[in-house]
Parts: sequence; structure tokens; C-alpha cells
Amino acid sequence: MADISDYKLVHVTTDGEYKAPLVASQLFDQAEFQAVVTEGVRPLKVEAWIIGSMREYIDKASQEKLSFLRNRCPHINVRMINGVSRLDKFPILPMLLFYRRKLNKNIPVIYHCRGEFAVEWALKLKEAFPGDKVVFDVRGYWPAEMLYQRGIEDPADATGKDREDFEAAFNHMKKMISLSDAVTTVSDALKDLLIREMNAPQNTNVVPCCVSEITADAYRDDVRKSWGLSETEIALVYSGTTAAYQHLDDLTIPFLKQLTILNRNIRLVFLSPEIDKIKIMVNNAGISADGVIFKSLSQNEVAGALNACDVGILIRKPTLVNRVANPVKIGEYLAAGLPIIIAKNVGGVSGELFERSLLEGVEITSPESRDKAAIQVNNWLQEDIKSKRPLVKEYATKHYLWRSAVHLSRKMYKNTLEN
Repeated sequence: MADISDYKLVHVTTDGEYKAPLVASQLFDQAEFQAVVTEGVRPLKVEAWIIGSMREYIDKASQEKLSFLRNRCPHINVRMINGVSRLDKFPILPMLLFYRRKLNKNIPVIYHCRGEFAVEWALKLKEAFPGDKVVFDVRGYWPAEMLYQRGIEDPADATGKDREDFEAAFNHMKKMISLSDAVTTVSDALKDLLIREMNAPQNTNVVPCCVSEITADAYRDDVRKSWGLSETEIALVYSGTTAAYQHLDDLTIPFLKQLTILNRNIRLVFLSPEIDKIKIMVNNAGISADGVIFKSLSQNEVAGALNACDVGILIRKPTLVNRVANPVKIGEYLAAGLPIIIAKNVGGVSGELFERSLLEGVEITSPESRDKAAIQVNNWLQEDIKSKRPLVKEYATKHYLWRSAVHLSRKMYKNTLEN
């Protein structure tokens, strides 16, 4: 019988999520570092399985994405396993069993599942291989996120079909938690919610949304010069989309406008694939676009652009979804050396970051509180904000790099195998 340290690891994703840049960094990069980090009780082999529809075999964009992921993660096997919906998704299960047998039936496999539907497939495999273990990776409070996308900020406000859909999603997630051998999630706030509402285990693991590397300052000065930024100017950056939960037009941009009125040394930077929409929002807010830097960049260019800035911003309403979430941009900002202006009670971040003045928490609920927050932040910016860069990177190295975080998951894997 294999020793408990001998196991193989399979990260599982479904429903086309592999196409999202977010999943490339949060699932595939995580799997890659599980393969390359040699310290600790590491898996003997790591794979990533993409379960989806048969048409993806002939879809050019899907195959290009698959090639991209394989090139991005050269130390793991990335497999696409697909089926036909009208045939009850055949032949997915036979293919899963085939690939499982290739991993050696005498060595346990841990299925690290992104989402409830990935858990369902892993449980089918566990029926055939009882020694295997299923880990449910809860990356967000999905039932509430579904409502949030419909404009409902609190599940208590859902009625009719919205309420029915919420309860169905809630019960499905709760059932998958009960059937899984371990649960991991992204913040202590979400862990507490899952324990309280869904009977998740007390030892639910917490790993924040991490990044692959700390961004070196090698090209920082060159990028700033190309943007026309002086050494004394403070580049305050927003990176992300225009999705409603980002609260750009109603919270972030009005706050930034007030801040630039107080401090003429601030330069605003927006990095987004939807930069044209942001330009309209900035113009509607009455901010002159002349001094604003707008950039629409590829995913590989974002880290270098963030590194050229000085402070990141993340302002959202402290709704249930935002309180328990841990946005990837927090790790991206920190890895680039950026202290962050962040809404209080949002993002699932450690209190240590506030205590060390690496994050500045604000509360914006009205025009009056917005103006007060702008004064507060302007005072914080006087603390020689650029001197915080090495402290921010040091913290990110310990807590927001996959190279460090995989050890938290490995401890969970070991405990799961022992039990």
C-alpha cells in the first residue's frame, strides 16, 4: 500500500472556465507550482483536467486556449475531456476513468475541484477508486454572486424565481461540501460563512488568490518615463473591468475626482480591457482626460504596468459577496509593490496590512463620507508612500505567492489522506 506521502494531484475545472484569464492564474498556475516546488510532501504527479462540451474539440479558440495553457504550465499534463450533452455527456466518464487508471490504481489521487460541478465528476471517480480524495475549492459564495449579477445585493431580498434559484444553488453547494473530503477557500470571512451556513468543516483551508511572482522594478522608471510621469508624481491605478460590482461610476471615480482636487500631484491610471467605457465614465464625472493615463493591455503586460504605479485602488460596496471575496487584484497590486486604498470590510484581507499602513481602509456611503475619505487618504499619501514598496513586496512574498501558498494546500492534502 502506498505511503500517505505518495499521492497524485488532479486539478479539475468545468463549464468553460478555463478560458478566463482569472482561472489561468488561479487554477493552472497553482497546479504548475504544485509540480515545480520540491519542498514538503509534494505530489508525485500533477495534472489539470478540463471537462466540457464536445464542440470544443473543433473550436479553434478553445484549442488555442488549450495550447496557451500547456505552454504556460509545462510541468503538468493539461487534458481536455469532453462529451455530448444530448448523450448524457458521454464519453466524459469513460475518459475520466481511463485517465485515472493511467495514474496508477494503487496510488491515491486527490481531485482539487474548482466548483460544485467539478466535485460531482470527482465523486463519480471516487466510487470506482475509494482511496481517492475530493477537495472542494470554493472560490466565492456562488449562490449570492448569481443574485448579485441580477442586481440583488443581499439574498434576503430575493423573491420568486430569484429566490428559488438561490436556494437551489445554495443546497447544491451545501451538498457538495458534505460529500467532499476537504474544503478550501479564499478568505477567513468566506470560511466562517461556509462553516456557519453550510456546515463546512472547522479545518476548512484558506488560501488567498495568489500570483506567480513578485514584479521586479527593472523597467519601472522606463515605463513611467514613457507615460510622462515625473519622479514626484503619485500614480494611482485602477486595474479591472467595468462590471457593476466594481462600482466604478458610482463610487471609485467620484472618489478619485475628489482626491485629485485635494492633491494635484496625483496622476490617475486605468488599466482595463474596457478602456473606452472607462473613458466615458471619467468624462461623465467631470475629470479632464488630459492628465489621465488609459491603457488596454494584454494579461502579460499588466504586472509591468502596475509596477510603474505607486498605489492601487479597490473600492466596492461592503455587500455580502464583496465581504467574503478575495479579488485577484489584491495579490496583483501587492506583488507589484503597491499599497492599496480599499473599502473597509471588503476583500478578506489580513488586519496586519492595515496595522502596518500598507492598506488604507475607507468607508464611502455618501458624498460627505466620500469627501472625508479623500482627506483621510490624502493624509496617508503624505507618509512617503513610495517607501512602502519593499514592505508591500515582502508581505506579498510570504502570503500571496503560489510558491508559498502550495504548502498550505499540501498540509490539507496530507491531513485528508491520513483521515
